[in-house]
Amino acid sequence: MKNILKLLVLVLSVAALASCGAASQASRAERAAAKEAERAAMVAALEKPDFKLDITRIIPRGFPSRVSTGEYMLRLKGDVVDTRLPFIGVSHEATYGGVDEISIVFEKEKVALQTDFSNRAKGEYFYRFTGGKSKDKWTVTLQIYDNGTANIVCTTTGGKYMSFFAEMVIPQDNEEK
Repeated sequence: MKNILKLLVLVLSVAALASCGAASQASRAERAAAKEAERAAMVAALEKPDFKLDITRIIPRGFPSRVSTGEYMLRLKGDVVDTRLPFIGVSHEATYGGVDEISIVFEKEKVALQTDFSNRAKGEYFYRFTGGKSKDKWTVTLQIYDNGTANIVCTTTGGKYMSFFAEMVIPQDNEEK
């Protein structure tokens, strides 16, 4: 009788462990499927540009980097750019409009967008455009990965240079674009 009871406890234990393992495999598969669906949505937004980059870190040339408080972003929809990025650094030309005069600003500006998707297999997408509202025209290079991280490099004549790290956000249909 004791042997039958031990055997019954052993069988129930093995069955319980097997069901836990199956549940773990199912949840792992669900997480992997959700992650792949998110990556596919990001790739679709990258190939037909319709995304927003929320700045997470500001990296000025010659100054310490700063964590962004979430007020800066870059929005790209087709060939229209909308952004306001800070410029932190030294300007070698006189600016009469104050700090706003040397900020990196594109206000729903249509740009000639250059793309390079040659490293698409590695999940890497490049965009480049030139423009801006100040007297300096900024050349902006975006390096975006299909996992949602991005590097933004802004350059202009006169040695001005800014760099940013960002996270990609795909706008929802009901969100103002």
